[in-house]
Order: sequence, then structure tokens, then C-alpha cells
Amino acid sequence: MDGRHRRNVTTRVFRQGATIPEEPDWEGSTPEERIEAVWTLTLLCLAWNGEDSGEPRLQRSVSRIQRPRR
Repeated sequence: MDGRHRRNVTTRVFRQGATIPEEPDWEGSTPEERIEAVWTLTLLCLAWNGEDSGEPRLQRSVSRIQRPRR
């Protein structure tokens, strides 16, 4: 994994019996920010699995659907 994909990651430890606080982080975010976060995770997972061939492209399959005549 090269330096382009490195991000700061925050981890927290919850001890047994401690209440887990709610995370309001995503409440104020826009759909664009959420999509960007998912895209970043997707690229990190692809790199982790050894599929680091750049950004994946949309599959552009061509097919023809012919409906029966009535």
C-alpha cells in the first residue's frame, strides 16, 4: 500500500460494563461526504486484497432485450 491510501484512523476501547456513546459523526454529513467515505473504504479494501490496479471502472456490458410482440 503506498502513501496515497494512508489515512488517520481512530480506535477506541470499550471496557466491559461501559456504555458505548452514540456517534453523531454522520448525522451532519452530506450524501456526498458519505459516498466519498464509502469510496475510500472500497479502494482500501481493493488494495488490501491485492487488486491495486487503480480505480475500478464501471462494468459496461452491452445486451439487448427483445420483448415478444403482442
